[in-house]
Amino acid sequence: MWEQLRGGRQGFKFRREHPIDIYRLDFFCPEAMLNVEMDGEQHDPNRDAKRDLVLAELGILTFRVPNREFFGLDQPEFVNFVDEIRSICEVRAGRPAFRKP
Repeated sequence: MWEQLRGGRQGFKFRREHPIDIYRLDFFCPEAMLNVEMDGEQHDPNRDAKRDLVLAELGILTFRVPNREFFGLDQPEFVNFVDEIRSICEVRAGRPAFRKP
């Protein structure tokens, strides 16, 4: 996922392992106030819900992606998630994505 989000490749800058409050966000886009979390089997839904609520109070939307969806970067599931992340950023930032070639 980082290969797709880093360096503004989707038209928005993301930070990896960004600290906010007591949490570390997997991928954070400050402009869109979007947190993209890669969820594995170790994730506790109750703890995640509390975390999402704290972040929402700060104006940060959390978008969760299950790790098991990623078998290859060209898989339709992966492409769909990346497209959805870009769309969410466009809506929340109020501008179209400026994609790098």
